Amino acid sequence: MKKLLITWSMLIVLFGTAGISRADEQYVKISTTAKSLNLGTLTFWGDGVSTEVLKVRVESNCVHGPIVASITSLKGVGGGNITPDRILIKTETTGGFVPMAKPVSISETVEGSHDITANFKIDTTIKDHAGRYSGSLAFTVMPPS
Repeated sequence: MKKLLITWSMLIVLFGTAGISRADEQYVKISTTAKSLNLGTLTFWGDGVSTEVLKVRVESNCVHGPIVASITSLKGVGGGNITPDRILIKTETTGGFVPMAKPVSISETVEGSHDITANFKIDTTIKDHAGRYSGSLAFTVMPPS
């Protein structure tokens, strides 16, 4: 039986951040616990859920819309491609794991600062090449509705 091990890491790209230039200006800033995220080794016969957790910190002094997460395909060093529809994210507001085929809202419209905890799941198959995969994850602050 052929074993397939997929090890990948993900770079985190932060979007929607604004710095504070004056104390009376509104701001929203997103930061994470790490600049890169290594989700470990995944196999096609497992559930694909990573044990790693990403903590996203949103600092704000105003009402802001939801935070939206999007991801690129994960490209393997030796070949292989895992598309966003096979990458799933879960936070308190998603109601379980949600495919990232299109951007996913990972928080509600809120006022002020808050933390988001994100878990990831990768649907792998026996056809996926073993090796290290990488891609980019982006967070966007949406306007309040």
